[in-house]
Amino acid sequence: MVRWIFALIVALVVGFCVYVVMSNRLPEGLGVVDGQFSSCPISPNCVSTQADPEDATHYVEPIVYRGDRKETQLQIESLLLTSSNVRIVSSELGYVHFEVKSKLIGYIDDVEFYLPEADSVVHFRSASRAGYSDLGANRERFNQINNFLIR
Repeated sequence: MVRWIFALIVALVVGFCVYVVMSNRLPEGLGVVDGQFSSCPISPNCVSTQADPEDATHYVEPIVYRGDRKETQLQIESLLLTSSNVRIVSSELGYVHFEVKSKLIGYIDDVEFYLPEADSVVHFRSASRAGYSDLGANRERFNQINNFLIR
């Protein structure tokens, strides 16, 4: 009986690990096309400044910044890279994509910033690759960045 329980626990742990690895693949469609991020999925584990403002689950307001676009992007990059669980996937003036790995389980969130040349705003999209709920982690990330930039 104990062997069966042990075998079941091992199978569940292995299955969960396989799920995490399979779910953490880089999704297609990230980036900015014609000034727009890809849409958030219907699950509540994504927030975006470009979601429908009527969609309280996904929408956050763009961040208005003062000063230089390049300097603002460098501040964002510096802020996020202070964490050991963050890496830059791609960066060019006006757009940066980060991967943020959760410390406990290893889920990855894709965090994107778009700073259009014509406006002094930062567009933001943060979405979990796996699971359904992120327990508010992406919205909290937005709030921290917003507070950092508007101080």
